Amino acid sequence: MADSTILNLDLQTTGSNSGTWGTVTNENLQKLEQAIKGYVSLSVAGNGTQALTTESGGTGSGSQQANVALNLTGTLTGTRALECEAVETWYFIHDATTRSGNTLTFGPAGGTAVTLPVTGAKYIIYCDGSTAFDVASNLGNVSVANTLTVSGDVVFNGGTLTYNSSGADKDVQFYGGTDNNLLYLDAGNDRVGLGVSSPEGKVEIDQNSATGAVVVLNLDQGDADQPFINYVGTSASDDSSSISSSTATASAKFGAVMININGVEKWMRIYDDPT
Repeated sequence: MADSTILNLDLQTTGSNSGTWGTVTNENLQKLEQAIKGYVSLSVAGNGTQALTTESGGTGSGSQQANVALNLTGTLTGTRALECEAVETWYFIHDATTRSGNTLTFGPAGGTAVTLPVTGAKYIIYCDGSTAFDVASNLGNVSVANTLTVSGDVVFNGGTLTYNSSGADKDVQFYGGTDNNLLYLDAGNDRVGLGVSSPEGKVEIDQNSATGAVVVLNLDQGDADQPFINYVGTSASDDSSSISSSTATASAKFGAVMININGVEKWMRIYDDPT
């Protein structure tokens, strides 16, 4: 009897299996069950090429190939290439191996494999008979209804990153090596904090380290004929507006703020009012 090409089912011919036809049919049904719900755990310890076992006839109990879910275990001692038959198929794979710095690939015999990059991860692998594809590595639009936790790198490349387009009160917090509020986006108050989780202005910078010779804000203007800062607002001749056109100098001096111009420390005088 010939086997089917994908699930290795016994294809019974007219007049064959007299007295055992029911047994063979049941074995085929068991193989179908494996292909839909089957699970097998197998060791891929070592290195080199390893093929999933197959079974012609029988219940498929000796066939790793027939199962839809594979649990991979063992310690790799070098690059390991796990191969399935070169047929159209797909698998759920749990990579529970110990890599020890080695690479594990999965794909059809004689075809193009995919690399399973992370141990402890789950994969959905589809094979068209000659090439394997990691389905989750090339998805279209993805919608997550709950928390999304990523333990590896996140790369945004080739598109626009949009956050909180619904206008919900959802803050964003970026951690640094020691600063838990390296960047904090306060959505509820529409404010941005650098070094602070509760910014009191549209943008607040808190350089809270007393050591390390770190300035609060460093401006490096490469366009030589343009200003460092552009103040835009309504001007008044007195202190009724945030920008004053007054040139009077009669007001009392409040103090001064240290600034640095091209490496030279200077002081900028502050007056009580502009008149």
